[in-house]
Amino acid sequence: MMKQTLLITGGARRLGAALALACGRAGYNIIIHHRDAGGADAAATILEEIRGAGAKAAAITADLTEPAAIEDMVARAASAIGQPITGLINSAAPFDWDDIETITAERMLAHYLPIAVAPALLCRQLLAQLPAGVTGTVINILDQKLAAPHGDHLSYSMAKYALMGLGEMLARAAAPRLRVNAIAPGYTLPAPGQDVADFQRLHNRTPLGRGPEAGDITDAALYLLRSPAVTGQTLYVDAGMRFSPLARDISFY
Repeated sequence: MMKQTLLITGGARRLGAALALACGRAGYNIIIHHRDAGGADAAATILEEIRGAGAKAAAITADLTEPAAIEDMVARAASAIGQPITGLINSAAPFDWDDIETITAERMLAHYLPIAVAPALLCRQLLAQLPAGVTGTVINILDQKLAAPHGDHLSYSMAKYALMGLGEMLARAAAPRLRVNAIAPGYTLPAPGQDVADFQRLHNRTPLGRGPEAGDITDAALYLLRSPAVTGQTLYVDAGMRFSPLARDISFY
């Protein structure tokens, strides 16, 4: 039986890095996508740990705001790891603030291309090289705020809505060759430079009195990867945060 091989976009940092490590430790071969040389340094440490766990691991670079850089990503990933790609986790996402008064076409495209366009093109490439008899697996990383929208991070949120729609369409249109699911995390990791006490205060502002940890998100991903009868689903891993919606982004509180 062929060992499953996953391409994880944005896999060198934050939640993408946690997903790469967890899936590698679980025995999946991993290709980490990162954007630039800075990401390469972070990826190298993760690759070493995955290989130490007995899985194959490699990295590729691509700027997902450049459509030409996306076109051969799956082929490059397969070449780097030495076998076909059978799964895709779309985790890469810029997160720049804007609202209806500050939104621009340039900012919208800077979010829409990596968050929605790249996943669509990568799914097409995944299908094209998927071995006969293998069902590919796609997991899209969304955001709990799609169930409780507000006006902050407008470009980011619009792009995530597009990614959600893509997943629901492909779960039907690409079956049985692909299973397509999503995870919508809540407030999981502190922002760079954020005070720890401030993060914990906001992190626990949920109906459960605790926020999701990175391990909760990776557990959800492993469940979806291992569940052959599950497709078209979105798992909200947010400790119920969407049931106590805020008028603004949580960082304003």
